[in-house]
Amino acid sequence: MTLPDDPIRSTIRWPVDSKLDPGFYFLNDLELKDRIRTSVADELEGRGYKMDRQSPDLMVNFRVFDKPTKIETNSDYGNSYYGAGEIGTIDGMKTIDVAAGAIVLNIVDKKSGQVVWRGLASGLTNANGFDRDKNKIKEAVNLMFNKYEYRADKY
Repeated sequence: MTLPDDPIRSTIRWPVDSKLDPGFYFLNDLELKDRIRTSVADELEGRGYKMDRQSPDLMVNFRVFDKPTKIETNSDYGNSYYGAGEIGTIDGMKTIDVAAGAIVLNIVDKKSGQVVWRGLASGLTNANGFDRDKNKIKEAVNLMFNKYEYRADKY
């Protein structure tokens, strides 16, 4: 899937974390999540996206997994792992292995509810658990966004 060329999607919003499915291995570390969210926001703002809490074009969400898990998805895009009712599911599911310490980021078209881009970054663990170093997190998010080909502006 790709972001539609017309009209330009230029506004984003973070959804609320209140609908998490407790059956998955989501890391509930507010400091780490804040650093990831800041790094993701920096990447998107650098591509011309603006925050719009009222009527965004795109929803941006991520999960950090503290244990290895499997995600049911379709052709590398999908949404069944976010929790019931957050985003609709799609037929043609397959399984992706996700390592401990991985960030899975989805960008979702607000109107259709479809995932239009997914990023995956791993390697945020060290011998002591999660690596909370701001530079390491920023580097992981930057590497993920190196594969993101879209801009909200015409830079």
